[in-house]
Amino acid sequence: MDFPVFLNKWIIGLKPIKYTIFWYWYRLISHDGWRMDDHQRYADFWLNLNHGYDHMQYVHKFEEFWGKGSYPPETIYLPAEDFDALVKRL
Repeated sequence: MDFPVFLNKWIIGLKPIKYTIFWYWYRLISHDGWRMDDHQRYADFWLNLNHGYDHMQYVHKFEEFWGKGSYPPETIYLPAEDFDALVKRL
């Protein structure tokens, strides 16, 4: 079924039919508007936000055990031309 998004949301959110056989059947057949990559991007967004915090905590524990400056910083090697091209695209 190719209903507009607002109709899909209305049908799925309709309380009298929620969690009935029709509701499960409709959810099963109306998957054409559902995109897996949207949900993956949503999860990746929060994962990347939290990655910085997790990384800081890991570095702190690592240096606490092995000593200050023992954790190698992340280094990206990029030629100057490629860096300029990236900056230009941004």
